[in-house]
Amino acid sequence: MRKNISPCRENAGFTLIEVLVVLAISGILLGGVYAQFTSQQASYQAQDQVVEMQQNLRAGISYMAQELRMAGYDPYSSGRAGIETANLTTVVFTYVADDDGLDNDNADGDNDTSTGADETGELQTITFDLYDAYGDGDNDIGRQVGGIKRAIAENIEELEFRYLNSDGAVVTKPDDIKTVQISLLARVGKPDRNFSSNKTYTSASGDVWGPYNDRFRRRFQIVTIYLRNAEI
Repeated sequence: MRKNISPCRENAGFTLIEVLVVLAISGILLGGVYAQFTSQQASYQAQDQVVEMQQNLRAGISYMAQELRMAGYDPYSSGRAGIETANLTTVVFTYVADDDGLDNDNADGDNDTSTGADETGELQTITFDLYDAYGDGDNDIGRQVGGIKRAIAENIEELEFRYLNSDGAVVTKPDDIKTVQISLLARVGKPDRNFSSNKTYTSASGDVWGPYNDRFRRRFQIVTIYLRNAEI
């Protein structure tokens, strides 16, 4: 007697339409994940640049404030130390620095003798201004001692010095300067395509900087430095 043989059941599977639907849904989900990832990455990079910009700004201010307070320091009362050049973009000043390890009595940055010993009342000459330290087209705050110049803060868009006497009036004569106001505008190193601004910034003297209408974030600050060694 022959046994009845049941026909083989077809293997279960996906139709082409089902596969296309799954692929479409997966693509949408992956696209959302990628968009979220790139957005967070861009936000992180932007914040990282803002932190770097703020550190540059603080470093530049701190460095200039510390040394400007030394302007005119002269424990020997030689009358040679003080502000030498004072304009909107550059300040040059001297102070007595006997402990710098150099024999440099004429304050030119070069040793005067082969002994290398300090001389009593020897002057240190400091210059602060803006210059392109790395040849990349961006301004940096330069600190020059003698013939050696280096950057102390990068990506500084604008720098202004304003000088006041003991009564708070604006002066230009070096001997009358008792206070220096510094206006600084810093920016990030790279543009952000998701950012735009038409903001303006007003310096201590009243000059208006901007609007720049670009993709760079900026930070602006005005600081006032009292020259404690200036004669009253």
